[in-house]
Amino acid sequence: MTVAAQDRLAPVDMIVVEFPGGELSTQGFEVLQDLVRRHVIHILDLELVRRGKQGDVRLIDIEEAVGVASPELNFLIGASSGLLDEDDVAFVGEQIEPGSLAAVVVFEHVWLTPLVDALQDGRARLVTAAHLDAAAVAEALADQQDADEMEGTPA
Repeated sequence: MTVAAQDRLAPVDMIVVEFPGGELSTQGFEVLQDLVRRHVIHILDLELVRRGKQGDVRLIDIEEAVGVASPELNFLIGASSGLLDEDDVAFVGEQIEPGSLAAVVVFEHVWLTPLVDALQDGRARLVTAAHLDAAAVAEALADQQDADEMEGTPA
């Protein structure tokens, strides 16, 4: 079965960004907007999760998080698609401290689309994509570098 380009997704990832104290900062969101504008990523869902000081967890909208209109965050209004279910919201709530707010961004790596298309044109296919923890990769690379250095050092 052939899937039309508009009916398929590039690899999708999710990030959760915590704002301690529950105050949403606009800093950093301009970079997110630039990535969207340059077609590096496509935001599939953006949800804000508040964990109360008593531990209660709930979704909130951007206007509630900011309190007043914020031109820097206007591009986020309407980005909520409802992809996250109650279990996802509960999971995010467990990851953040009481009294905090989290931005959950589900995004598609659209920069990969031309590569996947070219591979398919060459009769290859992308089998899977996986997210690797950056800290674990950095640790593994450091361990490998240490091992390489030890091999090169006379005993």
